[in-house]
Amino acid sequence: MRARLYSVAASTSLRERTMYLGNFTASMLTYGLFVFIFSRVWAGAYAGRSEIAGYTQSMAVWYFIVAEITSFGFGRYFWGLSRDVKSGQVAYQLGRPYDFVAYNYAERVGGSLADAAVILAEGLAVGFLLVGTPPSAGGGLGAEILRGGLLAVSLLLAGSLNFLLHFSISLTAFWLEENDAFYWVYQKLVLVVGTLVPIEFLPDTVAAAALWTPFPYLSWAPARVFVAFSPADALSLIARQLAWVAFAVLLARAVFSLSSRRVALNGG
Repeated sequence: MRARLYSVAASTSLRERTMYLGNFTASMLTYGLFVFIFSRVWAGAYAGRSEIAGYTQSMAVWYFIVAEITSFGFGRYFWGLSRDVKSGQVAYQLGRPYDFVAYNYAERVGGSLADAAVILAEGLAVGFLLVGTPPSAGGGLGAEILRGGLLAVSLLLAGSLNFLLHFSISLTAFWLEENDAFYWVYQKLVLVVGTLVPIEFLPDTVAAAALWTPFPYLSWAPARVFVAFSPADALSLIARQLAWVAFAVLLARAVFSLSSRRVALNGG
């Protein structure tokens, strides 16, 4: 019964997003501009060089195109969740007969699938115009289909991880009147660790340490699956993403449990 409720919530949110296609315009323009600017940055960085840390210029541009999908397609959870807490709206949701974490995941991530699909389609189009065809998966059509499928799985896991971390950060509003600073720190770490540049571009010690945090698995993992495809490596990255998603689920539920207790202590 609950599974049906969550599927309805996800499909309803998805339909609402697709009904108003004009809402995608601002994100699409910003995303396209970012990709164009970074393609010029990489053109300068690669002047006189064939590759950097194993990435060609074309790979670097395609990397950025995929890495930004998590931010633009699955990156708007914090503000809505935090607003619901600060406004008191969350108190009404807590009394409803469903799992609060699961319902919000279904509704918000389900709706974001439309955003991610639009951004991905735009990214593919812009990438072809700027640098031509993406790096080959090797192995013909079967390998390309496998890469596409694993990329979709990796992006969904990245979006899920992003939601769960946003969820946990947003619930700090139960204790702090202004919790935006936590989100800004989180966002900057995400940008530096795997979004703006591949992990391989960082100093070895920094890169090694970063791999023990969740941040590379938001952008670096799906981008790496796409630009340097290997079935074994892709599955390894997805396994690590799954591990971080499992950890983030436990974290989100722990923070929610403490938060809901605080609501009860304050009289609802």
